[in-house]
Amino acid sequence: MTRDLADYITYGVDAERSAFMKMQLVAALLVALGICSHAIAQEKTPEEWFRNGNEAFIEGAYEKAIGLFQKAVVGKDDFKEAWYNLGAAYGQTRQYDKEIECYRKALTLDPGYARAHYNLALALEDGGKFEDALAEYRETLKAEPQAMDALVNMAILLARVDRLDEAIETYLKAIGIDDGVADVHYNLGLAYGKKAAVVDDAAVRDELQKKEIAAYEKAMELRPTFYKACYNLALANNRRGDLDGEIAAYEKALSIRRNYPEALYNLAYAWEEKGNIEKSVETWKQYIEVASKYESEKPFVEIANKELQRLQGTPATESK
Repeated sequence: MTRDLADYITYGVDAERSAFMKMQLVAALLVALGICSHAIAQEKTPEEWFRNGNEAFIEGAYEKAIGLFQKAVVGKDDFKEAWYNLGAAYGQTRQYDKEIECYRKALTLDPGYARAHYNLALALEDGGKFEDALAEYRETLKAEPQAMDALVNMAILLARVDRLDEAIETYLKAIGIDDGVADVHYNLGLAYGKKAAVVDDAAVRDELQKKEIAAYEKAMELRPTFYKACYNLALANNRRGDLDGEIAAYEKALSIRRNYPEALYNLAYAWEEKGNIEKSVETWKQYIEVASKYESEKPFVEIANKELQRLQGTPATESK
C-alpha cells in the first residue's frame, strides 16, 4: 500500500505563472528605454504609461498595471514590450484568453520575440491547448536555443502527455546546457520512472529504473536538502525490491523534513517488511501524531490506526 508522490518541478516558473520571465523583462525594459522614475510630464507618453505599468506590476497591483499598459498600447500600437507586459498582467489575473491575444499581438510585431513565444506557450498550456503550447515552446527555442526554462517546461509537458521519449531527450538536452540544476535531474528521473512503468521488456524496464535512480541521486548531490528527490528515490527502490535502499531513502527524506507524512507512512510498511515490528510500530505512531493535523491525511490515518492495532495485537478503534 505504498503511497506515490511523484510531481514535476518547473524551472523558471512560479506556482501561478511565469513571473521569472515577466519580471526579468520588466527590469530590462526600465533600463533599455532609459525611463527615469522621477520623469514628469504634463501629458504622459506611452513610455511613461509603460513605466507606471511596470511599477504597478512589480508591486503586485496587476489590475492597475493592466489599465496602465492599455494606455501605453493605445498611444503606441506597435509597442511590443507593452503588449507583452499587458499579457503578463492578464496572466497574473488568470485572464488567459486576453493574455494570449496580447502575446499574439506582440508576435505580429516581432515574430522572433522569444519571450512572447515562451509566455504564450505557458498560457496555452494553462488552457489545455497542449499541442499549440508545444509549438510555441519550439518557437522559443528557435530564437533562443539555450533557453533552459523553455526546454524544461516543454519536457514536463511532453511527459504529461505521455510522449516520454521526447521528454527524456529534451531533459537530456537541457542537462547538456547546464548539468548543475537539481530540478532538471529530478524531473528526468520522474520521466524514466514513468516510462519504466509502461514497458513490458524486463531488461529495458530494469535499465530505465537504474537511470531513474541515478537521476534522483544526482539531484540529491546537487541539492542535499531535496527531500522530494529522496522520497522518489525510496519509491524507485521499492519498485526494484531494494528494501534497504528504500528505508535509507525515506530516512534521509525525514532527516531533512522531520514531519513528512507520506514518508512516515511508507516507512512504517517498509520496517514491517524488513521484519522490524518495533520500528514499524514506532513509525506508525509518529505518522499518526503528524498526520492527524491534516484533513487530507484523514483516510490514511484510519488505515494507520488499524495497522498499528494489528501489529500490537489489539482490536482496531476508529480514530476521531
